Formats: sequence, C-alpha cells, structure tokens
Amino acid sequence: MKNDHKPFKSKHATKGQLKNMYKGKVEKSVGGSKAVKVLGKVERKNLAKQLKENKILDTKLARKVFEGTHGAEKIVTIISLTPDLDIADIANQLFKSDELYEVPSVRSIKVDRFKSNLKIILPNQNSILAILDAAKVSDFVVFGISATSEVEKDYGEQILRALTAQGIASVIGVLPNVVSAYPKRNLQLDIRQSLQSFFNHFFPNEEKLFALENDSECANCLRTLCQKFPKSINWRDSRGYLVADSAYWSQDSPQEVGSLVVEGTVRGVGFNSNRLVHVPGYGDFQIEKIEKVARSDVETYTPDESQDTLEELKPEEVEMEDDDDFYNDEDDLGVRMDGRTYFDDDGSRKPVRTHKLPRGTSDYQGRWLVEDVLEDASDLESDEEEPVDIAMEDDVMNIDATATDYAPTEAGQTEMHVDLSPEEEARQLAEFRQLEKDDREFPDELELLPNESGKERLDNFRGIKSLSNCDWDCDEYDIEAPSIWSRLLRISNYKATRNKLNKDTIKEAQVNIGTKVKIFLRAPALLLERINCQAQPFTIYELLKHEHKLGVCNFSYESWEDFEETIPSRESIVVQYGPRRQVIQPVFNQASNNSNNVHKSENFARPGDTVIATAIAPVLFNNAPVIYFRTNGSSDGNVEFIGQGTFLNCDHSRILTQRAVLTGHPVKIHKRVVTVRYMFFNAEDINWFKAIPLFTKSGRSGFIKESLGTHGYFKANFDGKLTSQDTVAMSMYKRVWPELSTIWTEES
Repeated sequence: MKNDHKPFKSKHATKGQLKNMYKGKVEKSVGGSKAVKVLGKVERKNLAKQLKENKILDTKLARKVFEGTHGAEKIVTIISLTPDLDIADIANQLFKSDELYEVPSVRSIKVDRFKSNLKIILPNQNSILAILDAAKVSDFVVFGISATSEVEKDYGEQILRALTAQGIASVIGVLPNVVSAYPKRNLQLDIRQSLQSFFNHFFPNEEKLFALENDSECANCLRTLCQKFPKSINWRDSRGYLVADSAYWSQDSPQEVGSLVVEGTVRGVGFNSNRLVHVPGYGDFQIEKIEKVARSDVETYTPDESQDTLEELKPEEVEMEDDDDFYNDEDDLGVRMDGRTYFDDDGSRKPVRTHKLPRGTSDYQGRWLVEDVLEDASDLESDEEEPVDIAMEDDVMNIDATATDYAPTEAGQTEMHVDLSPEEEARQLAEFRQLEKDDREFPDELELLPNESGKERLDNFRGIKSLSNCDWDCDEYDIEAPSIWSRLLRISNYKATRNKLNKDTIKEAQVNIGTKVKIFLRAPALLLERINCQAQPFTIYELLKHEHKLGVCNFSYESWEDFEETIPSRESIVVQYGPRRQVIQPVFNQASNNSNNVHKSENFARPGDTVIATAIAPVLFNNAPVIYFRTNGSSDGNVEFIGQGTFLNCDHSRILTQRAVLTGHPVKIHKRVVTVRYMFFNAEDINWFKAIPLFTKSGRSGFIKESLGTHGYFKANFDGKLTSQDTVAMSMYKRVWPELSTIWTEES
C-alpha cells in the first residue's frame, strides 16, 4: 500500500550502475545470435490454427479407441457412499437391463443406442481395497449418494479420501432415491443443492448430479458414460495394463509347465514381451508370448535374450575385488547393482579412517571424536604405518611429555567438592527425575541408571557436532546392516533414469492401446484357482525395466485428517504405490534437505506432521501417489486408511540416524564454569565421552573439562553464563537401517 512519490530517487543504485547509466553505455542483449522474427497477424493466426488442428487430431486418435461397435470397452465402477444404497439396484436403474446384477460382479454390456461397449464393475462394498482396485482401472466412477442418509466419515468419506489420494479418472454422481424420498419438487431441489455442495467439495468440476428415477436424467447419465472421453491417471497410463475378459490354462502343454492365458484389451502405453508383469496380491511373472488377436491372422511376439529375470537382488560375488573404485558396475542408465563388501567374513579387515586420533584412543572411541576438535589437537597419531618426518615426531613427543591427563582448570577458585552419601544421591536423583517427567523438552532423551555403564550402552553411538555437514559413509561396516545391503539396486541419478525408462517404454511397446491380445504368463496353476474374472476384476500391470528389483525406497507420509493416532516407527503398515501393495516396517525420518544426505530418524509419525518413510521394497519409476493402511486384526482381511503421500525416489545413500540425548543438571555455576551432575555416574564414562561437545536448552555450547569425584560429577566450560534453570545436554547419533518389506496378500 506504500506509494512512492519520488520517482527521481535512485533506489539503492551502486556506483557501477550509476556510472553505466550516465555514460551512455548500452547493455548487451542476453538472447542468442539469431534475430527474433516478429510474426505478423496472418502468421500468428496460421500458427494458432495449426496448433489447434494438431490437438484435435490427437484427441480424435485417442477417442477412436472407444468408438464404434468394435471399440474398446469403457470400464465403469459403481460405488455407494452410504450403506443404505445397493449398487446392484443403481446398476439396474442406470442400464435398465433384463438381467439382475449381483455384487460383486464384472459384466460387459453393449449399449446399442449410443454404439458403445461398457464393462461394469460392482465391487465388494465392505472392502476398501476391493473398491480401490476397481476404481484404479476404471475410466468412470459412478458414486451413489443417498437422499435420506448422511455420508459418514468412517465409511463414505474415507472411501472418497482414499480414492482421491490414489488418483481417480472421470466421476459421475447419481441420486437413486431422491424422488421417492421427497415427492415434492421444492424439497427435491433443496436436497439436491445440499448434496451438490457436498460432492463439489471433493470434485469441484462436477456441475450436476443425476436423479436416476427421472427417465430423462437417467438417459443423460448413460449418454455421458458412452460419449464422454474419460480423463487419464498419469501413473496408471504411463505403463501398460489389462483388465482380463477371461483367464484359462493353456492346453498346448502339460499343466506342470503350462501357461496362464489372459485375454483382454490393452490399455496404457502397451506391452512388451521382454518386460515383467505384476498381478496385485500374487507377485511378478514373466511373459511367455503375446498373441495379437485380429480378424484375419494372429501376430505373435516372443521375448528375446534381453528378457527381464525374476531376480530381486544382484547375485553375490564370490571373489572380492580389491580396487579403490567401489561403484564398478554401472550401466548406461545410471543404475548400479553392487555386490562388494568392505570386509572379509572373519572381520579381520578394518574400515579405513580418514582422520587421525589422539594417542591411546581406541577404535570405538574414535567414532565419537569430532573432526573440528581434532584440527587443533597436537597429540595425533595415524592408524597407518606411514613415514613421518623426524623433526615433527620429536615435537609431538615433547608435547606429549609435558601433557597431563587433564588440562589445568579453575577449580582452585571455587569451593572444594564433597561427595554426598549414596542415600542422599539416590533421593535427589529420584526427586529430580520426577520433576523432569512433568516437562521433558528433549524427546530423544536417554537416561542412564546409576549402576549402568554409558560406555557399554552407547557403544554404537558417535558424537557429531552438526548432523547437516558431517561426513558419513553410506556403506560403512555395521553388524546391524541388512545382509542384502550391498546387493540392492543402486541408482546414481533417479530422475534421469526415470525419464529415460518411461520414454523407452513407449518406444519399445509391441502392442498398443485398444488392441485385443492374449498374454501367456509363466505362472503356477494355483493362481488360476484363486481368480474369478466374473466376480472381481483380474488386472495385470506391465513393469518397467528394473522395477522388479529391491532398493531403498523413500515415501512421504502424512496422516489422514480424521486419523488422530500416532504411528510408531517400524510398525507394520500396508503401503500402496503404483500397482504394488507391500507390508513395510518403515523407519520414519525427517524431511530435511541436508547436503550430505544424513537425516534424523523419528520415533513416531504424529498427526499433522509430514515425514519420510524409508523401507527396502521394489522400486518404482513413476511419480505415483502413496496411500497407507493399517490392518485391524480381523479375520476378513480388511484394513483402515491412515494416511497418504508420494513415492519420492530410490536412494541408497540416504543415511538415517537415531539420536540419543544425555541430560545433566547444573549444580554450581561460577561465571562460565559449571559443575554438572546426573548425566553420568562414574568417572570412566566422563573420560570416555569427553570429546563430545555440550549444549544447553538456552542455546549455549561448551565442553567437558574434567571429572569430579566418583559419582559422575564433572566441570564444563561454556561460551556464556548459565542459569540454574538451564539443562545441559549431550547428543550422539547411531546409524539405523531400513527393514525388508513383503508383498501384501489377503491372508497377510
């Protein structure tokens, strides 16, 4: 709202800018050397006309797939948002068929009036996963809204939230009972206006709800289904998929080595016989051949020697290479599958340390030393036997000869320390911790018991001054690391790899959208016994190259607004991303953007927070939405929708760390020298963790000077004066590793 009434004022102009302004210098143009041709009015009209015609042509080619009596079927799923509506009655009202519909069922119908073919899916309304699977492959989703019953959050609204999070194509809202429930037209208008407002909250572009009891509106709804071109779902249409019309066992070979034949119409970008296919709930399978069903002849596509295998991990290498280049297996896509390990099986080889340690420091203690502290240290030694200059070695030895165990302190200026009795120490400790429980400000706080050794309990932790700029090897040796860590899929540039794989998938497609095919799968005969194409949709999805392999997958997680519970880390939850549904034990971590790719893990995923869930799972090369479920423990296999997110990337170099904070209480404060207690309980632990820096809740930083007495008291120096209400803390970090996931089935 501020108006500048002095346009002649130079707004913070520098001397160089003023000089250029007044000496008449002409700035160089940033554009290229080619002159920009100014188009006239006629040229602009012709260019706009050409763009319009090209867009119309592309739309006509896409629409041609569904046109005519022999066109592809439009898949329509009917869902009820309230339990009082029967989706079979909605289908009977809409299509006015002589045969009654059953639930669940999949039926193909032919609408002669509009020359269109439809495949109607009526899913099981008691299973949210069945509803999601049906809507996932649908071109249109018809929602039945009751005029007498309100949409509940636990049922109808949960379905809507899950469907919008998954991705949904074109939607249509219908009112099956508004006329019978409210015979007066004025009441009908009021109810329709209220329901229209509710429907527009989830789908703002839908302007009308169709009353199926009105013949004209029912006909308009059917016309919309038959003539409207459906919207696309990006992650689904960027791969080939097929909803089976029929599935049977091949009679050409014995049952033990036969093939499962799936007939249907190709959707998406098409299929390639060299790629694998995924059947939700059953796993990945190889294609034996693809037969293109035509009127005149049959065209067959068979895989060649470049067909993808079903191996999830790279085979282990028997001979370990001893070169310095760790990533020695990289293809043109930037995909790395490394089978090396750092150490022999007997553990005789040790990791190479990149910095020096003070004399007498053990290997475990070296992990806690901060590199910033070591820069000014003078008593350094190297782990490797390297030639050292004699003069430098003499200087180091002279410094070591004059050094003592502890540096000089200001203890003489304060009172003499007196140990308290064990009973008094225990009483004060219990009183302090009772007050601390009321207001704990450190969620990662770890308390040591008086008879517990901090050196043993925190053996795997290391002291780090800053988590955002520390140096951490993603392939460090750790006995807690997964045994398959070195055999996981490794991608150097996920974004470039994803773009290239999606382009290659379109180029390498052998059968395109709208083509009727028979796909022969190398699957066991047991799979045929569990599927019923007439009761529920049997869908197969084509996998992109490398999507069968396991990798470190990162998902964003945000709880559903009506789900108010806290999810602990490593709890088993069901995640759906792309065509897959996996059971994972995610390690939640912060969505930070550190340059070293080191992130702090979270113990819980709280409502309203956005965190990253990391797990070892099959990779994905799409920007697919992610939805999370939690099993309710019932025998029907139903789940509860708890949150949503996005598949971020496959990044093996993302390091997850667990933080442990030890806190102490300042007893005596003399300027910047403070006596601290209750952080440790013996002098050995103090000397062990002495190199780790301290901090306080008020923002002060310091370090341990020396140990006092035998009960774990110590003196510390800080960069400013502390108050008696302040809390002294020390933070340490430990590497945590993601867990291996498993495929979700109804039995699981």
